[in-house]
Amino acid sequence: MARRFARNSILAIGVFLIMAFLVYTNLDFAEPVTEYVQFIVSTDLSIKPVLERVGLLQKLANWDLGALRESWSPNLGR
Repeated sequence: MARRFARNSILAIGVFLIMAFLVYTNLDFAEPVTEYVQFIVSTDLSIKPVLERVGLLQKLANWDLGALRESWSPNLGR
């Protein structure tokens, strides 16, 4: 597991350094790449379709959170 973490960390640092290099250079091919990465990073992602496909959203909708909250909260004022 430590190897996987180290490998992923090195990969993330490498991608970060490449993107920093592309942002600060004025090369012709760098502009569309940086614009695309900016679009991907700034796009608001919705996890709802994934949860619907897995079926987890329906399970969460069936929970009675009010009863759960009442069972865990102390009976204040009662």
